[in-house]
Amino acid sequence: MQYSNNEPAIAQRIVTAALAKNKYIVAVFATNLFSAQGVAAGIKQAGKAGKISVIGFDAGSDQVKALKAGTVQALIAQQPGTIGSKGIEAAVAAIAGKAPESTKIATGFTILTKKNIDTAEGKKAQYRDSCN
Repeated sequence: MQYSNNEPAIAQRIVTAALAKNKYIVAVFATNLFSAQGVAAGIKQAGKAGKISVIGFDAGSDQVKALKAGTVQALIAQQPGTIGSKGIEAAVAAIAGKAPESTKIATGFTILTKKNIDTAEGKKAQYRDSCN
């Protein structure tokens, strides 16, 4: 495990160096949007796109492009709309003096692959770069 400080360029350097040192790497899990961007760039730079399985957490536009290009094999997308609406509901309840039902709120996730990225469910799970 390597930490990239949420910097894609650092993640890219880490994965490129790891691939140069260890020819037995067959898969990489990137734990957030920024590390996934860097890992995809490093895999591509090393000429290993499609040869090393990459699973990324989050579904930003650069990650979706990498998935469609075959550099990334799957993305685990959070549900930002659900996270936002559940957060607002909890805030309104707290303002009204209601105790929370739980300290944990399950919001779900969607696993995106080339097979479902362009479906209605896949499109709904992709993050937007703007509110337009």
